[in-house]
Amino acid sequence: MPNLALPSERVDQTYVSVAAMAAGHFFLPDAEVFEDARINSTPGGIRVPSFAFLIQHPTQGRLIFDLGLRKQGRGYPPALKEGLEFCSIECDEDIVDRLRTGGLSPDQINSVIYSHLHFDHVGDLTPFQHAILVMSADAKPLVADAACHPATTTIQAISDDQRVRYITFDGLVDENTLGMPKSTLISPLGDFDRALDLFSDGSLYIIDTPGHMPGHISALARVAKDAFVLLAGDCCHNRQCYDPTSTSSGAVRIISRDNYDDWELSNLTVAKLTKMSMRNLIVILAHEAERETDMPMFPLTLNDWAMDQVARKQQASEFL
Repeated sequence: MPNLALPSERVDQTYVSVAAMAAGHFFLPDAEVFEDARINSTPGGIRVPSFAFLIQHPTQGRLIFDLGLRKQGRGYPPALKEGLEFCSIECDEDIVDRLRTGGLSPDQINSVIYSHLHFDHVGDLTPFQHAILVMSADAKPLVADAACHPATTTIQAISDDQRVRYITFDGLVDENTLGMPKSTLISPLGDFDRALDLFSDGSLYIIDTPGHMPGHISALARVAKDAFVLLAGDCCHNRQCYDPTSTSSGAVRIISRDNYDDWELSNLTVAKLTKMSMRNLIVILAHEAERETDMPMFPLTLNDWAMDQVARKQQASEFL
């Protein structure tokens, strides 16, 4: 059944295709994922992917949501050195290499969307300098600070030549669209308070998902009739934090306060994500390790897989 809580289908509805790529891997400690592991000083963790997603729109071209890790972990700000060594980055093939396996080059990408500015999401932007970089306006002060303090910043600097579109969720008209269609404010979008219909055609929504880092955003892609993929970035870092069916207790595990700029706000965002996950969509976290084996990877798209997963959810229980 159609889910009326999410934007309904249009008569001439536009869909996008989404393809997932693992742009490197790194070690993620349990104490930075789960609050119970932090409290108990639980050792260990798991090796996780840094997902990037190729989104193809029939008229707006190709976009990439996040860029993953830099090749061989090289080129990051010096202040990140100790943290990167602890994470044991493995990235023999970065996003550019992944694209080329599917016959694409960086100059065929129209836009890059950053979920946020942490090192494992921004990759190497240099090959995409002709593309429009899209990010939340809440991240703008971090970009400015990185430019002013290169010796101490942990934020990757952005070239002055890079075209950047800073989006807002305050309802004001966004004049700086850089040739992209103007976006439409959606409030609410499902269980989230604010979102933008990026192309004003119902195909791709950028959602305000605050808490992890200033400017954190997610993307909701309409991949088929009444079927969506929610690219949730770092709203949380493990399926057990948003999906109660994935835990032995039947309750979600609370996120670790060590990994969130605003822990209380992040908990509210994750609670909304949990409710959204019960709808006609499939959630994919940026580091959801299980997804690397249970979803198709680029050059295959997620569309048919997502439709099948949504149908299975619908058969199991009614959506919200």
